[in-house]
Amino acid sequence: MVDDPKSEILQAAEDLRAPLETFASLHQLSPRERDVLAQLVNKVVSAEDISKNLGISRNTVRIHLKNINSKVGTNSKSELLGRFIECVVHHREAEERTRTPRLHILIADDDPDYVNLICKAAEATLGQNIHFTHAEDGHNLLEHLARTKRDDPDFPRPHLILLDLNMPKLNGFQALQKLKADPLLSAIPVIVFSASSSNLDISNIYALGGNSYVSKPLDYNELKKVIQGIVFYWGQIGALPNG
Repeated sequence: MVDDPKSEILQAAEDLRAPLETFASLHQLSPRERDVLAQLVNKVVSAEDISKNLGISRNTVRIHLKNINSKVGTNSKSELLGRFIECVVHHREAEERTRTPRLHILIADDDPDYVNLICKAAEATLGQNIHFTHAEDGHNLLEHLARTKRDDPDFPRPHLILLDLNMPKLNGFQALQKLKADPLLSAIPVIVFSASSSNLDISNIYALGGNSYVSKPLDYNELKKVIQGIVFYWGQIGALPNG
């Protein structure tokens, strides 16, 4: 039985299979054009060798390469390979993002409509790699964290807490004080997210152990920028505690 040269080449470069399919689909390459490109990205650069491996004429190979360059918007093999390398890099970055642990954010705020806006803005940054839990007030927040300490699987430990100040039953100051006084919870970063702009309130927040204070924007576009900044920092740049 004669081995299929194309299969051997693709098997030797398995890590390029997914980005190759993505690239071919993006630029609407035909199956044969994809085969020619597969040869090229696996360092089979001469039309003669590609012709032998695929069992087609050199002239047909040149026609396919011309069509590929036309569809991709490139003018040479080297430029085409450069574009493909960019695709590989983007593909690997996307894979890395999917391997990143989901960011779990616990929001304590008594305004469900505002919470929905926060979730919408944050998900625009991290997509499906983010999970939210909503606590309606400070008391509900501490109840959630109490269940967390008991390793209740329905109440996972949050990576980050967004805390409103003005809430019924137990306000943000009281919840923050209790949370930061608990050695099992104090390491969880707390971002106080409030409409208050009082210097005294801000000083008290930091004195109680709050990690950051952010003023609530009233405009959705501004809210989106602020929330995306918080989520991007804590989800991709800042080092979160392990638990």
